[in-house]
Amino acid sequence: MVKHGHTKKRRAGRKGKSKLKNRNYKFYKPPQINDKTVRAIWDPKKSPAANLANMGLQSSVNSAIDARGAIALAAAHEKDPKLRNAKTENKVIALFDIPESDNMNGITTLPGKTFAQRKLPVSVDDQKYIGKCLAKHGENYRSMMRDIKTNDMQYTDSQLRKMAARFFLLGKDQIRVDIPEKVRHLMACCKGDGDSDS
Repeated sequence: MVKHGHTKKRRAGRKGKSKLKNRNYKFYKPPQINDKTVRAIWDPKKSPAANLANMGLQSSVNSAIDARGAIALAAAHEKDPKLRNAKTENKVIALFDIPESDNMNGITTLPGKTFAQRKLPVSVDDQKYIGKCLAKHGENYRSMMRDIKTNDMQYTDSQLRKMAARFFLLGKDQIRVDIPEKVRHLMACCKGDGDSDS
């Protein structure tokens, strides 16, 4: 009697697989909820939308702008009539204390950031970097690109040109480094000083 590749099929794992029964749970493993308040309200027999509605939360928060979310919410309301006119005594659970942002003229300030890091068009580190390169090479971006001692970040000539152009446009209150003598005539903040000296 021919076995028709029985050994190969067994070794490949195509034979003898048996599905293990779920002995612990009747239908499926319910969600593991750590919070006591949510665990007390959560009903595993209800849908997640119904459970969120019982907690005072909305399941489809983007239903106003997303048509699929609105359709799914309407289907959930039709399926569960209790959800349609749910007047629950549960209020929205306050999970976190969300502080108000420090609003200064519409700009949200991040903690740990200095004024220079928030406001400067060219960061202090970039100013030091391009200042060193300009002090050594002036406006020769090609040689600046090839110099691996000052240009240790290996910026290309176009990247250095853009960084230098932003550096030249800085005002006196924005500059945090010494201006190199080779490019002082190109600085926007030093143009008036050069005319008064000559």
